[in-house]
Order: sequence, then C-alpha cells, then structure tokens
Amino acid sequence: MKDNPPILIILQLLPILVVLTAIVNPTLALPLITLLILLFPVILYKFFQQASRDLGRELYSRNPETTEFNQWDEVPIVDSEPMAIDPIFQRIQGDLTLLRLAYPFDEEQLTQAYRRRARETHPDAGGSEREFIQVRQAYERLQGVLDLEITEEF
Repeated sequence: MKDNPPILIILQLLPILVVLTAIVNPTLALPLITLLILLFPVILYKFFQQASRDLGRELYSRNPETTEFNQWDEVPIVDSEPMAIDPIFQRIQGDLTLLRLAYPFDEEQLTQAYRRRARETHPDAGGSEREFIQVRQAYERLQGVLDLEITEEF
C-alpha cells in the first residue's frame, strides 16, 4: 500500500501493540483485545479500500484506455502526450553546449557565457584559434536568436 493515511498506519500497528502489552502486562491485554475486536471491521474496511485503490492504479498502468475509476481522485495524473521539443532549442543546442549556457537565456546570461568561454579559448590565453572562432560564431547565432525572439514578441 503506497500512500497510507496515518489512521491506517495506527490501525495496522494496533495488533502489535496488543501483543506486546499482553507480554509485558497481561492485565491490560483484555481491554486492548476487546478494543481490537471492535476496531477489526474498520481495519478490514480500510485495508480493502487501500488495496482497491492500489489495484486500480496497477490496472491503469497496464492498460489506461480500458480502466474505469469510481471516483475522480483515484485517476492517476499522467501526461498523455510527451512534450514537444522547442524547434528553436533544436537549432541552437550545439551552440548552447559550446558556450555552456542553459536554455532559455537572456542577453546578460549570453554575454557572460560568451566572455567566460572567450577567455578560456582565446589564443593569447593558451586556447586554440579554431575553438575561439567557433565560440564567437555560436555567440553571434545565439544573439540572432535573441533578436528574433524579441521581434516575435512585439
């Protein structure tokens, strides 16, 4: 049982408490056994209620199209369609990786990432000229994407 409410946990632990009490102090065992007998239908009802929910979830996970639920709160929340990847992100994914920049980004983040990578890859700082040029080109492409997004908003 996955999401046991506190009352169910207490009801499940009650028989253990009765047995331990009977071992330690047999005079208290009789009232606790009486209480346990009176609460047994509640324990049984709660157990079957939770088992029914778990079974419904299991059946739903196996075949979501044919599973029916009696109450709206028993239906598992699942995304029916996977999220579509942003087409802009697909085009600039390599540039983002090269600049070590997370998407979405703003102009300030782009500039900071470019400056950091330019310092690392600049030929005067021990980097290669080819990689420095790739970083600069990636920055220019991402700058173009930012300009495109700004014009699309207005």
